[in-house]
Amino acid sequence: MRDRLVIVCTANMIRSPFIAGLLASRLASSPQVRLHLESAGTAARPGASATGEVLEVARTYGLDLSTHRARRLTDGILQPGDTVLCAERAHRRVVLDLRPDLVSSVFTVREFARRAEAVCARGEATDWPSMVRAAGRQRLATPGEGGGEDDIVDPIGGSRSVWRDFERQATLAVSSILGAVSTLSVPTSATSEPRPMTRREYRRRSVGASSHPVVRGA
Repeated sequence: MRDRLVIVCTANMIRSPFIAGLLASRLASSPQVRLHLESAGTAARPGASATGEVLEVARTYGLDLSTHRARRLTDGILQPGDTVLCAERAHRRVVLDLRPDLVSSVFTVREFARRAEAVCARGEATDWPSMVRAAGRQRLATPGEGGGEDDIVDPIGGSRSVWRDFERQATLAVSSILGAVSTLSVPTSATSEPRPMTRREYRRRSVGASSHPVVRGA
């Protein structure tokens, strides 16, 4: 069963699809976690495409966001137990207005990256759910930490330098999250499944078995 992660921004046209796409592509082969990723916007125009600027940024990371279509965040998108990562603190307030039951698992992207990195460095997490819980406990212990630095800048209509700030903030946060995930334990089910043999390996095993007769009874 996959844990669910929802990335939220305002229009679901730049920040949330880029971050969700980057995380999904980098975590696709991760043995530590199996995440189902979605994205939405608090004021999205349903069906809108990702902006041309973010399509260009995404391509430099091997991502194709051309098929992305914006979705407006509703309480129906959010499910019990979801982890929700928001571009800004303002989005977190919207999420909690819709689903106050998710209070312990809603963060900004940069806040979660910082806290996940810290709790994993101290060995406080072994899997995704325990990492989210530990990050939530750390927030209770250090309320207000991070402040405005936990927001990812909205580059819409901004200069090139603003777009560079957005790219840097988003990719550094994703890198921190990936680093934290890499310290988690690999589930037993992921290590117990045998890797399928190649044809060459199968032939070698077959030849080896036939050339070494079984010695019966000693």
